[in-house]
Amino acid sequence: MPIARINHFDMYYEAAGAGLPCLFVHGGLGGGNGSATFRQYQMPMLSQHAEVIAFDRRAAGQSETPSAGYTFGGFVDDIIALLDHLGHARAVLMATSAGGPQILQCALAYPERVRALVLGSTATQTVRAPAELASLITFLGTDGLTQLQAMFVGQDERSPANPPAGPSSPFANFGGVLQTYLAYHLHGDPIAARLAEIDFPVLILHGTADEEIPFVEAERLQAGLPQALLVPFKDGRHRIMVTHAAPYTQAVTSFLRRVG
Repeated sequence: MPIARINHFDMYYEAAGAGLPCLFVHGGLGGGNGSATFRQYQMPMLSQHAEVIAFDRRAAGQSETPSAGYTFGGFVDDIIALLDHLGHARAVLMATSAGGPQILQCALAYPERVRALVLGSTATQTVRAPAELASLITFLGTDGLTQLQAMFVGQDERSPANPPAGPSSPFANFGGVLQTYLAYHLHGDPIAARLAEIDFPVLILHGTADEEIPFVEAERLQAGLPQALLVPFKDGRHRIMVTHAAPYTQAVTSFLRRVG
């Protein structure tokens, strides 16, 4: 099981194939299965055409839930540190949903490390917290959220009806998820005004019936990115990487051939 010590936490990742390095950043805000869906539905075919790398972000999947580092700068640093660990000077960055803003920010902060982007079902801003929740998370801050996690995990461990907190515990990633939420909320949407600075090939894949991130967001990305190609998936919803796996893979492999 590949684990790397990246920026003070144990990061789970998998790599397959050879050739053009392509690193995938999954969506979600933590917990869940991390990059497992991508590894199941896309990685086997894509790795026949490139070196494909997928990792579980902080507090997600099989990676550790550290107590700190949940900022957009920290997320970008994790991407760069993994590339360094694997010895890749440049890579194609791929993402879906909430992973999209991270690779867009990475392209702005480290353009010399990015060969191209693949943006699936995403936008410049993917998290818009309800006002009440945003106020609570902002008020608690990193320290408060960490203490809240410790309190819940402590209760879980003391309860005779529950096993000790671990990867299967509903509270194991709680503080990390909330801190990730806070990071997205505080980051806002500065990327939208800087899209023109991302001047290398970009592939956009989006379902026309996506209810979580409407198709208009893909059109905004296409309008703002100088070298963007938009591939719409008619009547596709948010999980086109799964529901339209074959044409999704075909579009990405075709794009990679042009980039490589």
